[in-house]
Amino acid sequence: MSRSYKEDLRRRILRAAFIEFGKRGYDRANLDDVARSLGISRGTIYIYFKSKQNIFEAISTQMLQRFRRLMKHHEWTRGDIAATARSFYKESKVNDPRGSEKMTVEILAEASRNRELRKQRLTINKKMQRMIADAIQSEIRTRPRTGKELREIALGAIALYNGLDMLRALGYSEKEAENAWTRTISMITRSEMRRMENKT
Repeated sequence: MSRSYKEDLRRRILRAAFIEFGKRGYDRANLDDVARSLGISRGTIYIYFKSKQNIFEAISTQMLQRFRRLMKHHEWTRGDIAATARSFYKESKVNDPRGSEKMTVEILAEASRNRELRKQRLTINKKMQRMIADAIQSEIRTRPRTGKELREIALGAIALYNGLDMLRALGYSEKEAENAWTRTISMITRSEMRRMENKT
């Protein structure tokens, strides 16, 4: 097997597992169903991943890497802030499988019952929080906020992002979620920029 085939199969396993976690929840997700959807054996999955938790960790890492790339790709305090916020949201969702918002809901629900998963989610969210805080700090060069303030703003952004996934799972459209994200992030960013101008 070529390296590109192995990398492609690994990506396909992660995508199929992502869908399965969203449908059944982390605890009830079955690797036999993941394998069947790909036309491979369960044993083939174990060549690439040691366990279901290992697959979940790989999905989380992949999402974190994509999030980091998107954060670096956008300028949050220059130009059209609303267009930047909308572009970020759309790009963050572009490769998600249909119904991926259920994955967010299922994982958060399972994390409330599963101590190991909760610990893992907390670690990932803290990394995201640091990334957002660092991005804000690099954009705001004059009168920067304290580290604590930046972390609080970053946590609010994560809560908004995850909360919109939950609302989509309840039946709100992707467009409604996108518009809510765009307006809220634009309002917060403009308010922050006015605060800086008033202090200079």
